[in-house]
Amino acid sequence: MHGHVWTWGAAGMFLLGLGALAPPSAEACVAANCLVDVRFPLPEDGGAVPANVPGLVVRPPLRESTEVATIQLLQADGAQVPFTLAAGARGTHVVVPTAPLVPGTQYRIEAKGLCQFQETLTQSATFTAGPELPLPTTLGTLGVDTPKRGMFPVFGDAECGSPQEGDFTSLRFTPSPELVPFLPWMTWTVEVDGQPWSFSNHHGLDSTGADHFDSHKYEYNRQLLSLYTVCTPGNPPPPGRGLTPGRHRATLQGTLERANLTLPPLSVDFELSCDPPATDGGTGDDGGVTDGGIPGDADPIRGPSSDGCTQAGGGLTVLGLLATLRLWRRRR
Repeated sequence: MHGHVWTWGAAGMFLLGLGALAPPSAEACVAANCLVDVRFPLPEDGGAVPANVPGLVVRPPLRESTEVATIQLLQADGAQVPFTLAAGARGTHVVVPTAPLVPGTQYRIEAKGLCQFQETLTQSATFTAGPELPLPTTLGTLGVDTPKRGMFPVFGDAECGSPQEGDFTSLRFTPSPELVPFLPWMTWTVEVDGQPWSFSNHHGLDSTGADHFDSHKYEYNRQLLSLYTVCTPGNPPPPGRGLTPGRHRATLQGTLERANLTLPPLSVDFELSCDPPATDGGTGDDGGVTDGGIPGDADPIRGPSSDGCTQAGGGLTVLGLLATLRLWRRRR
């Protein structure tokens, strides 16, 4: 179990207080560095870690770094487990055990974050090693929902969201059974027509293929599995209108940290349109769209930007964003 890690409830209360105190300006959009401390992606619900896991990932505090000298891998009795430390994707560190883990043995991984404006405590997580498993060779299957017309938030480089109207859809990913035990150490990217669209950090997708509700949503501006085109720009206008109306091909790529293997990507075709929507309401799958026609993937809370938020007025404040979080949460 995790020690001292901020809970999302505490984070929400922090942001609520921040929203109550902040003026209706750019600052209302930002989230504090270190809002989330060091994290260790591990299997859901206390599942076993494969004994031959290529590497255990240490994710730094939100928008900060990890004190490398504090990273340790220990057995339950405190005995140190030999490992090498490697640089992982997107500012992470990877603990690579010198020898395979021992099935049935309990371990503890720990590290301390480096935060500019606050003291930090050592974070830890415990897990039990399971049997060795074959490394995955496939990702799974990929589909796409019927596009819908409605309102959804669009974020820019300044990382402040504003509601926009257009056509949107969601990719539907089902991980292969052989991939599921290794999901916590996967990173993900989505390309559309060969161009980057979004990415997700380790543990970005859960065992159902859904976007994992985690702090990676602070760290990029588009939800991994959400695709859209803005048809009627709102006020303020979006920094970009997303995809152009028409037919496209989305490709999901996944990489297992330190495994030195390439899993075949998955692709699916879809079409977005800015033509007037049909009046019969359509008959397709809602595709993760929740109350009010807002994509459930969208996370209204964003992190700070080095450029600051340039949307003054008309944007979504922290209070407003938290109030609409229920509408924007995707199916879990």
